[in-house]
Amino acid sequence: RILINAGDEEEVRIAILENGQLEELYFERPDEKKYLGNIYKGRVVNLEPAIQAAFVELGIGRNGFLHVSDVVPLYKDGVCIPVDQLSQRYPDRRRLKIQDILRKGQEVLDQISKDAIGAKGPSLTTYVSVPGKYLVLMPGVNRHGVSKRIHEVGERADLRGKPSQLALPAGLGFNVRTAGQNRPLAD
Repeated sequence: RILINAGDEEEVRIAILENGQLEELYFERPDEKKYLGNIYKGRVVNLEPAIQAAFVELGIGRNGFLHVSDVVPLYKDGVCIPVDQLSQRYPDRRRLKIQDILRKGQEVLDQISKDAIGAKGPSLTTYVSVPGKYLVLMPGVNRHGVSKRIHEVGERADLRGKPSQLALPAGLGFNVRTAGQNRPLAD
């Protein structure tokens, strides 16, 4: 069940109920710009080794904050954006330092993981994912997963077997969302 409260011009509220329980709640204010989930090609404007972070110009009026733990290690010594491996995780990434991976002026493909709050700019990640209604696509990943909210063992196994029936490009992983449960492949 979806409940929408749009009587107030300053704020719209949407609640999603499942079996009478609140599952998701959204607020939208028309005067606030939201960038959460947006993907940008940014440019590193400053490296801060003391906090192991970089500040990235996105072209939205504020620089984004990119912590070393959210940087794909493939950017190290890279001259281009490693689009085919953006979502891969690396075991030795904890030893890497921000100044070893990025340099000032370098271009990075970023996704906003947390909107700006007050004077602080948005938080960024280079582990890009594209959420859809039924799937979350992850470029550069060769694995396929199923939402943790889908508990039925048989259903989980069925959903894990469906990738072989789809004509997906190489290097594109995905997670099936709960809305994708019991959906035919044609949707």
